[in-house]
Amino acid sequence: MAIRRGFIKGFRGSWGSGLGILIIQDSETNEVDYVPCDNGPTVRALEGCFGNTIDNGHTVKNEPGFINKEISWAYDDMGLTLEGFSPVEEVML
Repeated sequence: MAIRRGFIKGFRGSWGSGLGILIIQDSETNEVDYVPCDNGPTVRALEGCFGNTIDNGHTVKNEPGFINKEISWAYDDMGLTLEGFSPVEEVML
């Protein structure tokens, strides 16, 4: 599994479908990746890591705390969805 680094640029999700997209700008190439993910768990992880994410009605805030935060992240074993992420500050400790 290749671990990548990038800056979170946004999140799109559908509460009803369970699908989400984490938008990440690669730190090396500056290319933007639209990474499929599990909506609920990803939003809760973003809230836990960065705060200021979850709004009323279980929605993501308009100006969430994770925007422009650098993370290390990886796709799952099949290369299809987000396996996980960690704030770069925690990785560097």
